[in-house]
Amino acid sequence: MYCLFPPLLYRNTATDNMEPNDELLQSVASDRFQHKVHHSPHRYTLEEVKIKDVALRLVAVHQMEMREAHLVLTGQRIWPAAKVLALYLVENPDILQSAGSVLELGAGPGLPGLVAAKLAPQPDRVVLTDNKDLVLDLLDKNIVKNFDNGDPMADKPRCCHLEWGKGVTDFRDQYGGFDVILASDVIYHRPDIPLLLQTARDLLNDKPSSVLLLSYNDRAKIFQQTVKETAQECGLEWTDIPFRELLPNFSQLVHPDEVRHLHLMVFMKGVS
Repeated sequence: MYCLFPPLLYRNTATDNMEPNDELLQSVASDRFQHKVHHSPHRYTLEEVKIKDVALRLVAVHQMEMREAHLVLTGQRIWPAAKVLALYLVENPDILQSAGSVLELGAGPGLPGLVAAKLAPQPDRVVLTDNKDLVLDLLDKNIVKNFDNGDPMADKPRCCHLEWGKGVTDFRDQYGGFDVILASDVIYHRPDIPLLLQTARDLLNDKPSSVLLLSYNDRAKIFQQTVKETAQECGLEWTDIPFRELLPNFSQLVHPDEVRHLHLMVFMKGVS
């Protein structure tokens, strides 16, 4: 059977051909399920994640037993989709070198957004967001671990609260629009897809080069068509990005079995 939380998401010995139960999958990831338990930060460890010349020290739940899965928010872990997106950014730094501003949606521990801040010419124009206070505290720790050199005036990314579909206009008024928006492994329920894509569209700048980069594991193989249909409804054009040829050189970062159903896509505003 499939599950959300093992180190290799799809490794199985006896029942590899079984399809996941969508209702169970959603209940594991849902806030309705998660808010009933205490999500402890005491499972955090500090580990280095290095992708070529970009090295980060990240506090997160790096290791976890299956029986502990319900005690941890999805935003407290670094998922394979985040690693693939971060790898793609490192392999394509021009995306960020020409970007005046970068936003990460549903950042979790912040791997892609922090990689972007390392590569961007203006780290202080990188904003990492989440809608959980516990995760925002984690993000703040990781910003300090990687950008606090003792100079209070040094450029560093910011983190703040953002819930998709709520207060987006006020958020844009405060932080402006963005040239690059990042999101990884943030799709667990179909109703979240329109909220995610519409929020991204509303926050994207109108430049032809402005893009949303989305990396997600379609664990139940039920979201890909919805993502594309919703993008069209939101006025977004998309392209699937080939990434698997990158993986053999980075097997220590992400194992191919972890991303068998992963999609990496780029979205742009359609021509009006």
